[in-house]
Amino acid sequence: ASFRSQCAACHGAEAVGGTVAPSLVSGTFKHGGSDEALFAVITKGVPGTPMVGFKLNGTEVWQLIAYLRSMNIAKAAGQATGDAAAGARVYEANHCANCHTIGATGGYSGPDLSEIGSHRSLPQIESSILDPDIQVEPDYWSVKARTKSGQDVTGRRMNEDMDSIQIREPQGHLRSLRKADLASFEIVRKSPMPSFKGKLSATDLQNLIAYLASQRAIEG
Repeated sequence: ASFRSQCAACHGAEAVGGTVAPSLVSGTFKHGGSDEALFAVITKGVPGTPMVGFKLNGTEVWQLIAYLRSMNIAKAAGQATGDAAAGARVYEANHCANCHTIGATGGYSGPDLSEIGSHRSLPQIESSILDPDIQVEPDYWSVKARTKSGQDVTGRRMNEDMDSIQIREPQGHLRSLRKADLASFEIVRKSPMPSFKGKLSATDLQNLIAYLASQRAIEG
């Protein structure tokens, strides 16, 4: 409702842009694509342009930002410039299924990608391939620990409380570690996925993005 009443006159009912305002479904924003940047543009406007600040309360602004995100994601698969079928072969050739699941096939050490096209925009998919450390969900943090007996232990962090930490070891075994038994432990907030920057050709990268963007939730 806020978009239709405040924004559609300039940006168009489908947010594809108008004569005085740019498209908001291109996946990129001229003045920054972070939530904070969008908040500033909506509330303060852009000097020297027809974009003025709007007097909306905080909840309305965040709802508007969420709406813009959903619009971008909904348009993503259709805007992808690559070949999704060729991207499936890039996915297979780089052994992505060792860690990720699409449908009923793949591994479980990385996020399920079966519906990634419904949850991530094209730039977000690209950044997750080229710089996976930018955004790592807590579910995929890892643990490096050493027991007081001198054993090194590593694994994906599954759960933690005051007295213990549960991990999934690289071989898939679940293990609970009592903190009192540890000489040291560290939570590693980096992605276990390697960066593919420089490892994929520009064409292969765009094809892979198109393939992932095509993995969408079934409507209804």
